[in-house]
Amino acid sequence: MHIGRSFDGGGHLEAACPCPLEPCGLVDMAKVVDECEQHPPARCKTMRTGHRPVDCPGVGRDVVVAIGKTETARQAVLDAAAMETQPGYFNASLLGALDDYRAAVEHEAAERIRARNNEHYEVAGPMFATEAADHIVPEVR
Repeated sequence: MHIGRSFDGGGHLEAACPCPLEPCGLVDMAKVVDECEQHPPARCKTMRTGHRPVDCPGVGRDVVVAIGKTETARQAVLDAAAMETQPGYFNASLLGALDDYRAAVEHEAAERIRARNNEHYEVAGPMFATEAADHIVPEVR
């Protein structure tokens, strides 16, 4: 069984955990690692989504990895913002953290477009969504 903690497929919890991800972005119950804080049954965490391996849609891992990068970048922004205690000032590292966060959000958006394109390519043709994603993040292919 492929399992996940978010309601709509693999999310930032899967992206941040040490368990190997399946192509859908979820974790195979048979491959859960003991160090994981989210997926072992003994941790008593609620699994909110899942499917049998034979029903795996096979898309989503890139989106989950992008979500993980976005969450990491967001935390870096919060950490940098918390460094300065004087009103009216901010730590210069906040500028780089914001740029990294923006890039991570753009990357996540492009991967979500690519994943949707794989699911629903007949809507506007398979190249339309891929080209849109490439305009957002041209170096990601």
